[in-house]
Amino acid sequence: MTFHGFLIRLMLVLLMIGSFTAFAQINVVHIDNNTFPQTNEGIFYSLPRTVVNITVKIDRVENYQGPYADYALRFLGLKNVVQSNTIEYKISDINISTSFEPDPDQYYFVELGDKALKGENAGLLSLTDAGIILGTLPVVTDTSAGANRLLNAEEPPLELEKDAFGELFRNYTDISVFEKIDTIRRKVNIDTMTLERQYLKKTMVEKSPEQKAKEAADFLSKIKDNRFNLITGFQEVNYNKETLEFMDAQLKNLEREYLKLFTGVRIHKTMTFSYKFIPIPNQINTEIPVLKFNKSKGVQDLDAPGGGKVITIKVQRVGNTHSVSTYLQKAGKTAKSSGFYYRIPEYARVTVKVDDNTQEEQQCLISQLGLVTNLPSSKWKVLFHQETGGIKSLSIE
Repeated sequence: MTFHGFLIRLMLVLLMIGSFTAFAQINVVHIDNNTFPQTNEGIFYSLPRTVVNITVKIDRVENYQGPYADYALRFLGLKNVVQSNTIEYKISDINISTSFEPDPDQYYFVELGDKALKGENAGLLSLTDAGIILGTLPVVTDTSAGANRLLNAEEPPLELEKDAFGELFRNYTDISVFEKIDTIRRKVNIDTMTLERQYLKKTMVEKSPEQKAKEAADFLSKIKDNRFNLITGFQEVNYNKETLEFMDAQLKNLEREYLKLFTGVRIHKTMTFSYKFIPIPNQINTEIPVLKFNKSKGVQDLDAPGGGKVITIKVQRVGNTHSVSTYLQKAGKTAKSSGFYYRIPEYARVTVKVDDNTQEEQQCLISQLGLVTNLPSSKWKVLFHQETGGIKSLSIE
């Protein structure tokens, strides 16, 4: 090799070292109240923390007593009828899910030196709209907005029966009076003669509840007879299938409406309550009260008056990062500058109980229960999982 060729190779090596040194000037600093700024040339990013979302679905049952409930057994032989107007609540489902948000304890500042700023795409970062780091590549799909929309989605309107409250017992307002005719006799004296005259007095009298109940029961019997005659072909009319089904459906609806006058009405509504819980290390393995459930009032805050069952949440570490934590403690930190910080999330078992009864249990990745460590200060191409802050892919140039 000639001396000229040696000089060319030496210059190429020096250029490569200079390029690597420029990128090595990137330093990532953890931000807290005690951090003293060294420079304002850089960019901030955060790591995410996990939010546990508890969704409680409640069945609300509204019971409305029928106006003829007292006569249901006597006229129709019905025993299981609504006896009073009440509202009852029952837990139908509890669901556990997770979402993410910026961790206020995990904000970082990426210091970019003068040489690093001159490099092509040296300071390029991809962040979510909340400032959570996604990677050092420009093309990264940000789905955080979609996740937020799902989390804050409005509840669908309650599905009720078609009957509004004012029309629960629509047939109760049928003819409730009848015409009463009284015969009045009057004696009239004319000279030595006595005459008796009769007058008819017509008055409208309101029917008693028992009379109306009896008429409703008789009408129900007529409906059943008409359905039986229709199905058995008593009219001897050759109805087509659609006409027969339509008439039978109308009679069924009419029978159902009159039956409500005796049995009452139960209206079911579904209500959904959501609660956010942020696990922190000092609450691990502890049952934390979050809500209260009352059979007559539904889901309430813990400080709401009245009794009820307490809904608790408990988070337990699985321990998948224990060996990594031990390794990092033994290794210590020797480098003066740091690359990008990232998380190693921990698996945890999340349990929701109502009093002492387990309602739901699920294993989730909880970012803040895991570890935070950093890459060496080098020229990295890295992508992060936006939900956990863990590394998704990594390469070095």
